[in-house]
Amino acid sequence: MRLQTIDGETTKLRSEIAALPKRLAALEIKLQSEKAAVEQAAKTLKDEEALKRRLESDLKDLQQKIAKLRDQMSNVKTNEEYRAFQHEIEFAEGEIRKIEDSELEGMERAEQLEQKRKAAESELKDSAKAVEIEKEDARAAAVEQQKHLGELTKRRATERALVPEELLRIYDHVAGSSRVTGVAYAQGQRCMSCHMGLRPQMWNQIRDGQIMTCESCGRLLFYDVSREPQPEPVAEKPKKRGRKAPEAGVE
Repeated sequence: MRLQTIDGETTKLRSEIAALPKRLAALEIKLQSEKAAVEQAAKTLKDEEALKRRLESDLKDLQQKIAKLRDQMSNVKTNEEYRAFQHEIEFAEGEIRKIEDSELEGMERAEQLEQKRKAAESELKDSAKAVEIEKEDARAAAVEQQKHLGELTKRRATERALVPEELLRIYDHVAGSSRVTGVAYAQGQRCMSCHMGLRPQMWNQIRDGQIMTCESCGRLLFYDVSREPQPEPVAEKPKKRGRKAPEAGVE
């Protein structure tokens, strides 16, 4: 049972040691994802600024076009030519209004994008700090875990040397299977690991101190009388009180 306890601690510890790199890798993936979010926010904001510059350039071109058309209008000689110039000016003014509306929308988008970028940068900064702390804790934990694993390995070797070879062979065979444990308590004429009943003769042998193997799961069985449930104490019945004799002079 001491060997099984050590093996259980060792299995758990090895699992924790194996999980540590995976946890750190998950943190790094999260950090990379947040870095990508910051880069994407910056890129989107940059694209918005480029669009703003194109709109400003288009607006300037239209304003110059309108000024040029107005100059040309002063030299027209017919109403038809005048109306043609007027139509072009009105069309250009309509395009200017569209550009101005787009600029307002772009300003709103840029403000929102800037807020998102700042939030993403703040989150990335906090995460980077948390990941660094996690790494420091992980490095310290890894040192302690390896030290503990070395101690368990020494204790395991000591305990294995005390177990008879035949029992050790059975234990290794059963513990190495999917059952994980190789020893079980026998209690109430049952194997307490697989909960299958034991034959009366086997049950008596186990209670006499013999180590037997469970016919169902193959584990080594042993009996510990201290683990048997203790019967509840029987409550004493209250004594009946006798009838009190009447005092002298009282009928």
